[in-house]
Amino acid sequence: MHNHIDGGAAGVVLQAGTITGDVWVAAPRSPHPVPRQLPPSPSHFTSRAAELAALDEVAGQETGGQPALAVLIGPGGVGKTAVAVTWGSRHAGRYPDGQLYADLRGFSPGTAVLPDEALGAFLRALGVAPEHVPPGLAEQAALFRTLTAGRRLLVLLDNALSAAQVRPLIPASAGCTVVVTSRLRLDGLVSEGARFLDVAPLAQPHAVELVVNAVGRTRVAGELDDVAELATLCGRLPIALRVAAARLASRPRWPVARVVAELGDENSRLSRLSAEGEAPVAATFDWSYRALPEPAAKLYRLLGEFPGASFGVDVAVAATELADPADGLQQLVDASLLEEVDERRYRFHDLVRLHARAQRDDDRFEVLPRVATWYLHAMTRANMVAIPIRWRVSPVCEQYRTSPPAFGSGRAALDWLDEQLPNVLAVLEEAAAQRHDEVAWQLCEALWELFLHRKHFPLWLRSHEIGIGAAQRCRNVVAESRLRCQLGRAYLDLGRFEAAEQECGRALELARAAGSRHNESVALDQLGTAAQGRGDVAAAIACYTGSLEIEAELGIDRGVAQRHRRIGEVLAKADRDPEALAHLERARRMFADMGDEKDEAKVLVGLARLDARAGDVPAARRRLERAWAVLSESGSAVYQADVLVGFADVAEHGDDPAAARGHLAEALKLYEQVGGPQVTRVRARLQRYAAEVGEPAATEDPEVGGDAGEGAVDHGEATGAVPDDRADGGDGEPGQAGE
Repeated sequence: MHNHIDGGAAGVVLQAGTITGDVWVAAPRSPHPVPRQLPPSPSHFTSRAAELAALDEVAGQETGGQPALAVLIGPGGVGKTAVAVTWGSRHAGRYPDGQLYADLRGFSPGTAVLPDEALGAFLRALGVAPEHVPPGLAEQAALFRTLTAGRRLLVLLDNALSAAQVRPLIPASAGCTVVVTSRLRLDGLVSEGARFLDVAPLAQPHAVELVVNAVGRTRVAGELDDVAELATLCGRLPIALRVAAARLASRPRWPVARVVAELGDENSRLSRLSAEGEAPVAATFDWSYRALPEPAAKLYRLLGEFPGASFGVDVAVAATELADPADGLQQLVDASLLEEVDERRYRFHDLVRLHARAQRDDDRFEVLPRVATWYLHAMTRANMVAIPIRWRVSPVCEQYRTSPPAFGSGRAALDWLDEQLPNVLAVLEEAAAQRHDEVAWQLCEALWELFLHRKHFPLWLRSHEIGIGAAQRCRNVVAESRLRCQLGRAYLDLGRFEAAEQECGRALELARAAGSRHNESVALDQLGTAAQGRGDVAAAIACYTGSLEIEAELGIDRGVAQRHRRIGEVLAKADRDPEALAHLERARRMFADMGDEKDEAKVLVGLARLDARAGDVPAARRRLERAWAVLSESGSAVYQADVLVGFADVAEHGDDPAAARGHLAEALKLYEQVGGPQVTRVRARLQRYAAEVGEPAATEDPEVGGDAGEGAVDHGEATGAVPDDRADGGDGEPGQAGE
């Protein structure tokens, strides 16, 4: 039996033996225009070179017969659609069979577009008559794959809500490319060979460029600093930048500074970032927030109150009092409301944080006291490892004196403190602003170990001004005295002796008024260092001796040893070597008897200089080698550099200027890590060496050295630093009072 078909009708011929179910025969209308559905490219599109290059790579990779699939992920308003449309428009020629576009409305009010709705539109765009579009999703998807087989198409699926919404819309041909944008991490598309690309806010120069291009380069030519501030206030988020730029462009007489001033108020910033014809910035976050399950939504609201730049799970636990917030954090990341900084830390975009805070959780006022208290306890545990025996004013310290160490070494503890410093300062400032003064001054005191080892001078000064104010409001005279001594030490390290004497003199008055012999000893010790810096040997020895007597009265041998060391250094500077040797040897023996290798090593540096001056260079080198073996493991760049300067001094006495120069160069690298007067002093010595051999002098970096070291204390012929045993001593435990 033969079937014969003839006649003039053009269409699709189907022959089948036995057919069950429905058969849908689509007859594409001919001729039909090639679909060109991409939206217009955005005006003033800026940069995004990395994202565009990544899409190039995805489109050009071998896919094993499957279409290339890229998923652009990022928060609302970050510019995912702009990247996708711009890339598609630039590469339209790669896809001669057309470009299909669907806004799946996954993050808009109302119901998201169903896959069959989008597929029906795609089929009609490909020439299928409306009456021939199958009613069922499976049949539609099958027909879509049939029609796209062998074709070169670009499919852009915007604002996708789920992998299930996307999967039926993927064509069949390896010549096709699919680009999906979403705020969610559509893990279900991994099985489809998806490549996931994160879209972040613009870099600062590109954010500025977007505003300049939108408002007009001539108009803002004299206001570029204000434009940069505007970009920062907008969080470099394209949607916010466009709204702010539109506000300026429609008001040609407004200076940029006016909009900057409007956006400066965090409480109203989001509400002001709205303009006619533009979606309000807040609305881009609202849908993502409303879609969260309540536990994650509460986590979002509470974490919005945390003032730090980033946080880990431990801070999230403290802020929310949830036993395990890991699932909620991941839900926030998946919703693009939270960013993963690395495997341990998270952060909000600035505008997202303001949105979270604007939701005003009932427990919002508890977050700051919780995290401030958590940081105080965590820092105290770290400090007990970094400097375990130092006396402290904070009552929290007594809870951890006998606890197991929280870190494996002092260096690990200091590294953790260093990593947390930006958050601690943010919490300290906010705690003081909200008058949580008791925890604020204790946080300030807890920064002491870190500042002594790693310096951070601008932050040291700022934090202690805040902490002193908090102690004053608490009427805690002992705490104020303590913090003024800590601030005085910063001024000593910077060679600002008048400021140091002012702070330490006031600390001495407060200590005596409160009967705090610990703080009195600290203040006298640091006043001795200031006198030493001014060159007043007699006053320095008198202050150090007074401090030594208090240390002996309180029975703290370590403090006595420290004061002997300091007196020995002053006498050595005054060329009273026999007296200096007696004090330094006594200090060394005491530290050795205590098993305090670090402080003994610091004394060895001073003794090495005396050996070298006495002509025994080999003995001096042996002492320095012993000191280096200990202090090179201290985690303190300053301690290591001090030993290297000691090596340089001894090399000079040994008539080896090349070795001295090499040691100074290595010391300079270490000092430059922390700044301060040592940089200036060592650089000056290197310049003298360069002049002697006819080399050009190195220029000074004012950000590192500057004039701060002109009057700094000089240990013999050392660095210009104040006595560094204060970093392990304690301005408080009389044996450690000088720190």
